[in-house]
Amino acid sequence: MTIYRSPFHDTKLPSTNAYTFTTSNPNNAPDSQVLLIDALTKKRITYGEWKRDTRRFATGLVNNGFKRGDVVAVFSFNQYDYSIVVFAPILLGGIVTTVNSAYTVPELIHQLEDSGATFIVTHPELLATAVEAAKKVGIPPQRIYLFGEEAVNGFKPYSSIFPPLSTPESQLAQPVNLDGEPAATTTAVICYSSGTTGKSKGVELTHLNLCSNAAQVSPTDSDMTPLQTVHLAVLPLYHIYGIQMCMNVAIFNASTTVVLPKFNPVDFLQAIQEFKVQTMNLVPPQILMLVKAPIVDKYDLSSVRRITSGAAPCPPELSVALVQKFPHIYFRQGYGMSELSPVSHAGLYTSPVHGSIGVVAPNCEVRLVDPETGMDAAPGQSGEIWVRGPNVMKGYRNNPKATAETIDKDGFLHTGDIATVDRHGHFFIVDRMKELIKYKGFQVAPAELEAVLVANPEIGDAAVIGVENKAEATEVPLAFVVRAPGSTITEQQVSDYVASKVANHKKLRGGVRFVEIIPKSAAGKILRKDLRALVAQEKATKAKL
Repeated sequence: MTIYRSPFHDTKLPSTNAYTFTTSNPNNAPDSQVLLIDALTKKRITYGEWKRDTRRFATGLVNNGFKRGDVVAVFSFNQYDYSIVVFAPILLGGIVTTVNSAYTVPELIHQLEDSGATFIVTHPELLATAVEAAKKVGIPPQRIYLFGEEAVNGFKPYSSIFPPLSTPESQLAQPVNLDGEPAATTTAVICYSSGTTGKSKGVELTHLNLCSNAAQVSPTDSDMTPLQTVHLAVLPLYHIYGIQMCMNVAIFNASTTVVLPKFNPVDFLQAIQEFKVQTMNLVPPQILMLVKAPIVDKYDLSSVRRITSGAAPCPPELSVALVQKFPHIYFRQGYGMSELSPVSHAGLYTSPVHGSIGVVAPNCEVRLVDPETGMDAAPGQSGEIWVRGPNVMKGYRNNPKATAETIDKDGFLHTGDIATVDRHGHFFIVDRMKELIKYKGFQVAPAELEAVLVANPEIGDAAVIGVENKAEATEVPLAFVVRAPGSTITEQQVSDYVASKVANHKKLRGGVRFVEIIPKSAAGKILRKDLRALVAQEKATKAKL
């Protein structure tokens, strides 16, 4: 058995209530430190106000029947006070489940039922969806609260259940003591997978998972002074990437975080310029926009010092283009998944290796296993990433079968991602096991072809899937391409370009299709299932004709 470990020493793991850890204040931030800013309204929350209001909301929950182990569902776009709602049930030993703000009623019903939620905090724009879903699962109207300061149709803001501001500290809810083993067994957050193969699964993360992963990431970070750092939260806060990096780690460091309710290029760029943002966690489509969108040149981004890319592979051509365009920016890529809380690998700002997801995080053990033989991959060969460590999830909610299929008897979580590792311990994602295209026995990685495509200045974005070629009884790669502004590149030119860059078996034998946009999740993952559905629909239409 070959086990890869971090070049960093293991770190001491904080086994405690995640709220207690997050507010442990290692940087001695004063209560006056500005913690959160709404990018659009300019409203602010200080460190002292955040701690006070989180405990006030927790107190209000208890007064309205919330008990240890109960679940609050947060169904909203990003809000500057989102983290207050998240951490209030956590400090009580309860659970928060964060919901994709794009969910429909049936999708929301599934998550409410599966998580066992008994309270909902939602955005006024999403209230109708929340009310309909709540009715179906039996959550009473009086347990549905709103972000904002106004009541809507009789539904009140979550702050309406706060005790008075004059309430003594001793009468506010106290963090439940979870020191030691309880931190490892008590669920704090339930995130839901994207559900690309059936209904989404609830990933149960414990207090130890959240605390450990924050501690594991710290050694790979740079030496910027946290209290003087301005961070931009543009990731969806319902996603584990946003939960950890834009809330848990940011509040732990007491850095100032500017929160964007939704991503759009103008608000994004304006926020960076106005608040002199220094560090950002982004997804590859946002990096692509920074590199290729003409509008970027209209804004001053000179304050930005660090960008971390995650949630989906960032092609080396793209990250190289980023640092060439913005030489003052340090770039790194990380890797993980909800089931890993989420980080298991991270690059180093000081010595980036483009295309690499970085090195193994401290306290983690990693194997690369050949999915066909079950044996450790030979040096230089690709294999599935298996991870063991304190950041591995507790399991899937109400799904012991899926848990057993994902975490083996030795405690290794099988990620489904294929990677290689170089002699310096830098890992490189090849692709997802389920997304590899098999062309006449050869494996073709969509991510590799996508990296080649987006490196072409005439291509704005691209995605690749495998389609069946019955005549040759094999899969072949089909590319969906978005032309760059002003480009007139043709299908043949795209095919010829790729053919000049790759081995013969990787050519675009399935053809090229031009589209207006590549469908992606909020976390930046290409929704290949949507592209496959489009192909299937076209086939069905042709068959009828």
